[in-house]
Amino acid sequence: MSNYYLSRIGIPLILIPWVQFLLSSCNLPACFIVFDKSSYRLPEKSKIMKPILIILVCLTAGVTTTLAQTRIKASEIIKQINEGRTVDYSHVEIEGKLDLTDLENRRLERGSKGWLGLGGNETYESNVEVSVKFTDCTFLGDVLAYYYIEHGNTTFVAHFEKDAVFSNCVFKQASEFKYSEFNGAATFAGSTFNEAANFKYAEFSSGPKFSQAKFESGADFKYTEFPHETSFEKATFHGLANFKYTKFKSPLNMDDIAFKGEEDFKYTKIDGRNFTSYLLHR
Repeated sequence: MSNYYLSRIGIPLILIPWVQFLLSSCNLPACFIVFDKSSYRLPEKSKIMKPILIILVCLTAGVTTTLAQTRIKASEIIKQINEGRTVDYSHVEIEGKLDLTDLENRRLERGSKGWLGLGGNETYESNVEVSVKFTDCTFLGDVLAYYYIEHGNTTFVAHFEKDAVFSNCVFKQASEFKYSEFNGAATFAGSTFNEAANFKYAEFSSGPKFSQAKFESGADFKYTEFPHETSFEKATFHGLANFKYTKFKSPLNMDDIAFKGEEDFKYTKIDGRNFTSYLLHR
């Protein structure tokens, strides 16, 4: 919109650059027409309010549009997966619990009955059959690829058939990937885990990336088997970093890794060798 038109409707010259910026940001040029003298007349004493009202309309519209674009519900992601649609989000906040163990393809994989038919155990598995990619996203609720119901001795697990990418994300609450199988690329590089991250018994078909990840409350990689080219470069661990019984294959990148709490590498192996001696000689 031209400087001439903006000045004609009462915008002070000093404010014109800001109004033009707001107009382009909001992408709503019609908001100015509302206050055109031919369509709407303010009382003489209110002319000073016209520029302010215009700016407020644009700001409100811009904020509303931004919020609508940057926040989605976890249920919408589950719907996409169930419909076989690739998931790809960046710079969004995910509201609610993202429960990947409760997909439409969930099935009973293993089950047994206890004494007199009571107290048995069952394992249900879901498969994420599409690639999922999250970049610079924040998960406000739990992210569950595993959970266990103690009362019914029932386990629910989700596996990833294709790429699972969580780059520079923030996990505000639980992040459960115990027993999960990652059959494509697995990336958690640059992500922050506010609560303890659980990757116990996880299986990776290719070396996962945890470079520059931040584990604010520790992480559990106990019994996890890492293939070659796994990276924990510049990762930071607060709390307990549990790698007990973990198996690595070289090459392994642990350059500039930082342990600011406790670490447990008891019985950890790399290429079948003692992991402690590997750390001393690398």
